[in-house]
Amino acid sequence: MKNIPFAVVSFLAVQLGGAIWWASQIETKLNLVVGESHMKLVKENRRYIQEVVIPSYEISDSWDNPHYNNWLKAGGWKD
Repeated sequence: MKNIPFAVVSFLAVQLGGAIWWASQIETKLNLVVGESHMKLVKENRRYIQEVVIPSYEISDSWDNPHYNNWLKAGGWKD
């Protein structure tokens, strides 16, 4: 390790830092591209489920599912 020139080590450190910075920006850029239109679609789908699908099956939106509750207690998607 002592024989590796400083220029090589600094170059690799800068590359690693750049890769980490770029990777941290991916989610932000993705939200800019599909964020608003995607969220509108999600909200519209949820509204359709609540107003059309659930009433057509005559079920309640406030159901109690022990598997779902255990999944939530375990952390859900953890995001």
